[in-house]
Amino acid sequence: MIQAPPRPLAGVLLGALLLLAPGAHAAAPDLAERLLAQVSQPRFEAARWGVQVVSLATGRTLFEHNARQFFVPASTLKLFTSALALDALGPGYRIRTSLYGPGQPVAGVLRGDLVLYGRGDPSLLQRWRGGPTVPDALEELAAQVAAAGVRTVAGDLVGDDSFFATAPYGSGWEAGDLDRPFGAEVSALSIHDNTVDLRIYPGPAAGAPCFLFPMPGLGLLPLDNRTRTAADGPALQAHRELGASPIQVTGTLAPGAPPLQLTVPLHDPALVGAQLLRRALLRHGVAVTGQVRSVHSRPAPLDPAALAELAHLASPPLAQLVRQTLKDSLNLNAQLLLLQAGLQGPPGLPAEQRGLAALDAFLRRAGLEPREVLAEEGSGLSRKNLVTPRAVVALLRHMAQDAPFTDALPVAGVDGTLRQRLLGTAAQGVLRAKTGTMRYNHALSGYVTTAAGEPLAFAILLNNYRYDPTTGATTPQGEVDALAAMLAQ
Repeated sequence: MIQAPPRPLAGVLLGALLLLAPGAHAAAPDLAERLLAQVSQPRFEAARWGVQVVSLATGRTLFEHNARQFFVPASTLKLFTSALALDALGPGYRIRTSLYGPGQPVAGVLRGDLVLYGRGDPSLLQRWRGGPTVPDALEELAAQVAAAGVRTVAGDLVGDDSFFATAPYGSGWEAGDLDRPFGAEVSALSIHDNTVDLRIYPGPAAGAPCFLFPMPGLGLLPLDNRTRTAADGPALQAHRELGASPIQVTGTLAPGAPPLQLTVPLHDPALVGAQLLRRALLRHGVAVTGQVRSVHSRPAPLDPAALAELAHLASPPLAQLVRQTLKDSLNLNAQLLLLQAGLQGPPGLPAEQRGLAALDAFLRRAGLEPREVLAEEGSGLSRKNLVTPRAVVALLRHMAQDAPFTDALPVAGVDGTLRQRLLGTAAQGVLRAKTGTMRYNHALSGYVTTAAGEPLAFAILLNNYRYDPTTGATTPQGEVDALAAMLAQ
């Protein structure tokens, strides 16, 4: 929660507006000159800055530059998705994952399919971040099934992610991103962030293939091993064709070298989750006589009332999911939160469109102008997303007293995506903000308390900026951070 302390004399000085140029004004002349000087550098001639800074103590706009123009927000769009989810569902909301059977077992036999039914929990069997690990969560589900008296499943084990009935990718996601961990498939039955960590060890001798160990999924995932143990050669790479399961691994690793880890997005995580669950069931003395398969759509939604729930897992509270989403800028989390909030939206639309309709309704209730937020999906990965700096700041002002929202933002020099940024500046420890990073587009939006004790909400967006590291120029993040540091001073 961002609170406004009594305004000292320095805060009063910040409240005196000074017109600088068309579309740009600020409070204190010195601050205004520095901000304007930064965004007017010749190296930004082909780029575009969008900035707005508002005092939370007085509500006055202290500085703005192109604040009513559209910019690609990158991951700062997650601010809108997270605020929507908290508003629509509440900070204590939990997402339930269930194991359903056609009824109770008879003499230890469950006659029919056992269905692992996901409802969009992004933390299910998560890869890291301190929640249930893949083995822990699977063991818990398997233990509950065994405790229900099941010894044999006389049917199939089904991984069912039909809850949202949506495409496995957000609208506008580009093909080049889908082979990267941040572009992993979206599934109502997500596992391990829908990625696999591939640990690669050199072979026993030069020329031998490397050893590949996928985690999770050892022995389950199809691997096309084209690697070679060699002192020199191309770097190791892992690639999976879109919509296909085999992971192709190429490149070389030197004899005796330490292992290298690559993270690759999974195809059909619902199927992988069901395969891993079968192993856990066997460890608990439960045999499955049928196949392991996945279901992505149904003629009619699954009816839990007609089934017996034999096991379940509940997600952490939504406030914790939002914290993970914003601290670490998790695309999968954000898209699943949009779909989850969309359940409160108008029926009859695809899940993603329901989420966007719910976002539009939320913005209207919050007093924002929906025409200034053109969201294509929930994560910010689409280059088609557009927002104005003014809309970002309006959202931040609306959410300034919402502790689950403000506490979820990364803190400069402390944690999340800002852990290594703004170190040694006045912003360290007093700035909370969401980053946004995409090729040619960079952003930082959030809250900062000035040295005079005045709380500010700000949006800083830099679009169409080509950074050339060979010139020794400051990185794009450094350019954005320079403005943020000025605000803290």
